[in-house]
Amino acid sequence: MSYGKEPGTIRKMLTESAERYAERDAFLLDTRVGVFSVKYKKFRSDTDALAVALIEILNLRNKKIAICAKNSYEWCLSYMAVISGVGVVVPTDKELSAEEIANILNMGRIDAVICDNQSAKKILSVIHSVEKKPVLISCEEREKDSLIPLKFLLQRGYELLAQGYTLPSADEINPESLAVLLFTSGTTGVAKGVMLSNRNLCSDLEAVTHSVEITQNDVSLSVLPLHHTYEAIAFLMMIYKGGCISFCKGFRYLVYDFAKYKPTVFVCVPLILEKMHRRITEKIEEDGNQKKIRLLSLVSGAMKEDKKRKIFEQVHKLFGGRLRKIIVGAAALKKNVAEDFELFGIPVIIGYGLTECSPIVICNSDRERTTDSVGKPVKGVEAKIKNKDENGIGEIYVKGPMVMLGYYNNEEETKKVISDGWFKTGDLGYKDRQGNYHLTGRSKNVIVTSTGKNIYPEELELMLYRHSAVKECIVYSKQDNVITAEILPDYDEIKLTMKKEAPTENDILEILCDILRGVNKKLPAYKRINRFVLREKEFNKTTTHKIKRG
Repeated sequence: MSYGKEPGTIRKMLTESAERYAERDAFLLDTRVGVFSVKYKKFRSDTDALAVALIEILNLRNKKIAICAKNSYEWCLSYMAVISGVGVVVPTDKELSAEEIANILNMGRIDAVICDNQSAKKILSVIHSVEKKPVLISCEEREKDSLIPLKFLLQRGYELLAQGYTLPSADEINPESLAVLLFTSGTTGVAKGVMLSNRNLCSDLEAVTHSVEITQNDVSLSVLPLHHTYEAIAFLMMIYKGGCISFCKGFRYLVYDFAKYKPTVFVCVPLILEKMHRRITEKIEEDGNQKKIRLLSLVSGAMKEDKKRKIFEQVHKLFGGRLRKIIVGAAALKKNVAEDFELFGIPVIIGYGLTECSPIVICNSDRERTTDSVGKPVKGVEAKIKNKDENGIGEIYVKGPMVMLGYYNNEEETKKVISDGWFKTGDLGYKDRQGNYHLTGRSKNVIVTSTGKNIYPEELELMLYRHSAVKECIVYSKQDNVITAEILPDYDEIKLTMKKEAPTENDILEILCDILRGVNKKLPAYKRINRFVLREKEFNKTTTHKIKRG
């Protein structure tokens, strides 16, 4: 694995990549007439053209520009243009309500929004409540009233470049100044704007390359929303190392898009991987290969990756046939899922990060992988466990050049989480003898018993998730230290297990009771789950598919 010098700014990174990989594919795009590619040279030219147009036509130099749209080439182009010397980019969740988007526009004093048709409709419905009316730019074909087409800006930008207009030089971009502003929530009174610099992002890019190898031969399939820092850093990583990016149309098209783009790298959250795993295991059961899998798992440690790929050729076909690694983060992954993918010959790299840290700070690596921890701090990151309890569990603190500048216009909240350069993550965990970090939950979710004992709901949830009959669950205690598990059963799994087409409610309750008894046997008395609630529909989730608690 070879490493380059940290680029310092995203503009410089793109410039170097465009020179090094000029005629290589930067993007694969699905169109009505088939898949076509955008070369690195073209992506750089488009970026310059759009950036010049935003400055010279719309006077947006040093302004804040939001992007509120679905994943697309236009999204990546807009992000890169704004961060390349125009102003501050504000990636915004397109799934927020109109009122929540309006709140972000007001809090950030946003000057312009690059949006798709769906988001434009939301913004226009609440534009009366936005104090500073932003310029609206449409990144889709169909034009909306009062929106400026992105294609028009691109065309005019190329004309301006031909006339001799230039962008501010790369040296004029201060690596330490605000480059990206991310609001962690759109809810009034709760939203906090995370301020990231070019230095934050570039240091994280370089650090992660020391753990996870990406090359110019890699193709990624982008499925998570790009407004989330986790997916954005994956996009930037591909550009940094000369890889190619493709876009998934949606979860229902995932298998179709795997076959079309044949990715080599897949960045996802546990829920997506667990759904794929369930599909694979169902197929194994249908074919009656459970015994074969169990035998192979006993000897898999001595098997080479190419041997595993040959044995599990059908699994690899499901992912397009070329997938060489899966990167998982944003939530806890079931241990058995990671182990099974390792058995199939598809390494799973589990990492941990936060928006405030650009985002990755702790990660497994290509060389050293575990299935039950988030690994070790990446290059340049210091980590420690503070305020440990009797089990060695405490809050994880991290320090490094990727830690944010602070919260936007909120010095009080910034001081609460950053002290002497250390960022207090709010996540609880412990470090094992090998130096790997294990997450046990969020400090705000800890249940403290009347005797002063700490119970970590996420720990109990992971124990429940080890049972295939549990599809979703949360553990909580509302009063009197009664530990409650709210469980959504996996009805399909229960049908297979019981070999019954229509299990009764009593059948389901009996299965869940057995699971709880088994979990409680492994727990000390104060941690045991006292009751459970049967849930009928899925929990509300964030755009990265984490269950919203409370």
